[in-house]
Parts: sequence; C-alpha cells; structure tokens
Amino acid sequence: MRKYVVAFFSLCIDAAWISVVIVLANRLGLAEMLLGQPLSGAACALIITLLLTVARLTNTSLGEWLLAYALDEKPASQRQWPNLVLGTLGFVSGLLSLLHQTAPDYGMPFLFMVEQTPLKIATATLYACLYCLCGMMLLRFAPRAKLYNALLCVSTLPLALINIMFSYDALIGSMMARAESAGRSFPLEKAQVYARVSVYYTILMIVVVLAILYFCRERPIVSTGPSIKGPQGNPA
Repeated sequence: MRKYVVAFFSLCIDAAWISVVIVLANRLGLAEMLLGQPLSGAACALIITLLLTVARLTNTSLGEWLLAYALDEKPASQRQWPNLVLGTLGFVSGLLSLLHQTAPDYGMPFLFMVEQTPLKIATATLYACLYCLCGMMLLRFAPRAKLYNALLCVSTLPLALINIMFSYDALIGSMMARAESAGRSFPLEKAQVYARVSVYYTILMIVVVLAILYFCRERPIVSTGPSIKGPQGNPA
C-alpha cells in the first residue's frame, strides 16, 4: 500500500513542477521566441505530459528522488503521511507563489512594499523558494525539517499583521482591483471583512499546520565520526 501512496505523491510533485516551468516559460515569452507564438492550453498540456513521461521513464524524476527515503524506509509501518501531505503542500505552494510573480499583483502589499518593484519581486520570490525548500526537507525527512517549517509557518502571522497595520488601504484596493480584472463585483464592505478575517484565518492555518507538523518525522542522524574508547573497549 505504501508503494502506491508514495508513487501518487511523487507523480503529483513531478506534474506540479513541470507544469509551473512550462507556464513560466510561456508567460516569460520563451515559447514565443522559439516557436514564434505562445503555446496554447492544449499544447502546454501535451508538453507537460511528454516531459512527465520522459522523467519517469529515464529515472530523472524529482518526485522519486524526494520520496526515495519514504519508499525505502524500514519498517514499512512507520507513520509517513504528515511528511507526505505537508511536504507536498509546502512545495506546491512555493511553486504557485513563484508562478504568481509573473502575474499582476494589483498592488498586493508584501513587507511594507506595495508597488511591484524588482525588490518586491525578488523578496517574494525568495520567500516562495523557502517554501519549496522547506517542503522538500519534509519530503526527504531531513534533520531539522520540523524546526525550519515551524519558523516559516509562524512567519506568516507578522506578514499578515504588517499588511493590516501599515498597508490596509493597499490591501483593500488590491482585492477590489483583482476582482474587477476578473469581471466580478467586490464591494468595499466585503473587502474590509476579508481583510479583518485574514488575520484570524492566518492564525487558524498556523495552528493546523503546526499540529500536523508535530506528527512529522525526521530521519535519524547517523554519526560518521569514530567513537573514542579506552583500553579493552571501555569508553575513555
């Protein structure tokens, strides 16, 4: 059973990162430079499927590498689902955040920054990369993965508070602008409610993530140094 569960998560990870790479290449104009026109949705899906198939057949799958320890761990009855679920969600969330950097943010504030400047994009990209890295650490059952993920998770609360306390008008404006660009109506009163609730939602998500993180596991640290012993095998 574990073999199929790990294979499923591995497939999801590969599909996610390959899809993000293709969409990013299309948005940044790389596909248009090579082919003379942007890729259609059907063409993107076809390329993603082909690359996913090639990665699996040639043993170059990122998902298989990340979950190699989970697949080979003994005994097979040990708890793995918290690492698989939280690690995959963290990794995919980071990828989606990276993808978001190539789309208009409509003035969504981030760390006191409102305008979409190179500094803001670089900072948000770094934060997204941290999410990817911490998710990968959980999937690899790496030492200190729980600590780093806990710190990253808790950091979302001051970010939310900064937006409310120092960039409230920009936060409201970005919600309304995003809805307007999608052709939806988003009244001011509704945006204000969403802004107030966002802090409580962030706290709830932190509590849920930390609860799951508590049940995550890390691989044992193997000491490679020689032990110091005295005569006849007794410790010195």
